[in-house]
Amino acid sequence: MLKLSDFRFILGILLRPLAVFFSRREYGIYKRIADIEGIPALGPRFGMRGYFHLYAEGTTLHEYKGELPEGFFDGLRAIITELHARHIFYLDLNKLGNIIVGEDMRPYLIDFQVSIYFRPLPGLLGRISGRIFTGLIREDIYHIYKHKKRFQPHLITEEELALAKRTGFNSWYNCLWGAPYRKVKRLIYPSGSNETVWYKWKKEKGKDRRMP
Repeated sequence: MLKLSDFRFILGILLRPLAVFFSRREYGIYKRIADIEGIPALGPRFGMRGYFHLYAEGTTLHEYKGELPEGFFDGLRAIITELHARHIFYLDLNKLGNIIVGEDMRPYLIDFQVSIYFRPLPGLLGRISGRIFTGLIREDIYHIYKHKKRFQPHLITEEELALAKRTGFNSWYNCLWGAPYRKVKRLIYPSGSNETVWYKWKKEKGKDRRMP
C-alpha cells in the first residue's frame, strides 16, 4: 500500500514542503516500530511525499460488524505497550479507522502521522520529558478501554473500567490539544484521511459517508 502525504484543498500544493516534512517524520517513527507484531511491515520510500507499507488484510474497527474475539483488545494493548516502550506516543487511537480487525481476527495498527517520539534526554530535561510522556500515554490506554467498553462491555473488568476514564491530566490535554486538533484536522481533511487507501474507500462506499 502507498501512503502519500498531501493537502487536498485549493492551493494545498503550496504546502508541499510541509507534506514532505510530515511524510519523512512519519517514516522515521515507523522505522522505530516496524518490527512490532501487529504493525504492517514497512516498505521503501516513494518520492518525497510517500512510502509503502504492507496492506493489512481485514476490516477497520469502524466498519466491522461481527463479534470480536475475547483477546482482541489485549492484543491491541500489547501493540501500544510496545510503542510506549520505544518512547512513542500514538495519539490517534480515538480513530477507529486506524485499528484493523485482520482476517486472522487479530488487531493491526496503522497511520503514525501524528504520533510523537519522545527522545530520551539527560538530566532535568529528561525527567520533565519523561513525566509528560508518562501522562500522555495514559491517553492511549484510555482509548483502548473506551473502545473495549463499547464493543465488549460483557468482558471488561473493573480495573479496565477505571482505565476507560480520563485522568485530570488527560482531561486537560484533551481540552487544550486533543479536541482542537481534531477540529482543525477535519477542516483541512473534511472527507477523512489523506492516504491513498482513503480514495479506494471513497470510491467503494460513495461520498455520502465520512471516514472517522
